[in-house]
Amino acid sequence: MMGRLIDREKREQARRQRVERKRRILKEARSSFERLPFVEVTLDSIGHRAQVDRGVASMYFESKEGIFLLLLKEDLEEWFASMEEELEACRKPLSRERLARLLAESLAGRPAMTRLMSLAPVVFEQNLDVMEVFRFQRWRRDRMDEVGEAMDGAADRPIPDGGVRLLHLVQLIAAGLEPLAHPKGSAAYELADPEFAVFRIDLREELESLIAAALASKG
Repeated sequence: MMGRLIDREKREQARRQRVERKRRILKEARSSFERLPFVEVTLDSIGHRAQVDRGVASMYFESKEGIFLLLLKEDLEEWFASMEEELEACRKPLSRERLARLLAESLAGRPAMTRLMSLAPVVFEQNLDVMEVFRFQRWRRDRMDEVGEAMDGAADRPIPDGGVRLLHLVQLIAAGLEPLAHPKGSAAYELADPEFAVFRIDLREELESLIAAALASKG
């Protein structure tokens, strides 16, 4: 009896240790993707920063691209859920101006997610299985359908091409603007020079302006 109890405690302790190691790996992976060029990040470097033995990170994840996809999905789900809550809480129909502001603020307030979004096209071309990307994109499409429908219902007039199309467009805009708003490496030093101040952009302001323009362009 005592032996079974001890074995159970050991298994539970081992489980907690695995959960904690995985948590640390994901935390350090996110930090690395935010700070460094993607090509400079490796599973070993993530594991080293997470203070796990060499090779342990590869026991939990097959590749850094797999970790990337998991983090992007987590961030997108949090954003989609937040947008659904915001739209449901609206007490009166949203004008196009208010909708543009809501989308811009929600994205600009998630720099870690927009950073991952900006990297996604390159990452998808690398060490990811085709079916893995397919499952992710199908999940994203289904969630966009749900959030887009909520946007259509909250808007004071029809959204050009529908809410789901607008949702896709704003993700593309945010992904394109992110490297310009928060440059990494040598580009960051360039923007620190007053001579290149013209290249600086405010992500929220630019997002709101471009989303509003997109909404207005089709009447």
